[in-house]
Amino acid sequence: MNEYFLLFNRIEWALIFIAFAVCFQSPNIRWLIGNIIVLKTVDILTIGIIVQWGAFYYLAISLYDVVIISMILKRQKTAGYIASLKIPWLSRLARSSAQYYKLTSNEISLIILYLFSIVINLASLAERLIRKYSEFDPMFIYNNYPMAKFVVTVLSVLILCSLAINGANNIYQDRKSNKL
Repeated sequence: MNEYFLLFNRIEWALIFIAFAVCFQSPNIRWLIGNIIVLKTVDILTIGIIVQWGAFYYLAISLYDVVIISMILKRQKTAGYIASLKIPWLSRLARSSAQYYKLTSNEISLIILYLFSIVINLASLAERLIRKYSEFDPMFIYNNYPMAKFVVTVLSVLILCSLAINGANNIYQDRKSNKL
């Protein structure tokens, strides 16, 4: 099963990387997808270690989801800070992302999806704790966990691809924020 998830994580990473390349006209979406690429890379590099943590695995991947949600919601502040560091190509992208910041409906869908992922993780953790500390042996979430996470992953990739297509069509380019 771990080999399957490792392969699927790599396929997901490659598709997100393609989405990053497609959305070249929208710095806002490119910044968002770039952040997710960085987090997905960390996920791929550490998943072999995190899986061995037992119950803490569910907390670790929930933390990963929380980081993605906060990077979506705090993108303008993060991009503004990175822009001030004056790293040649990264600061230019960050400045454009902060300037054209607009939370889109696709991003709100992504946030809701990651919140659902956190609920799945915490429910699985609760079920595991019930099995460990009582005689009751629920297996519903445990048996459905891989498919539920598969659905969340596929939907997140579809949403990111939709964002990339919108970015390639220059839909978000002219929406300047007055917050900067």
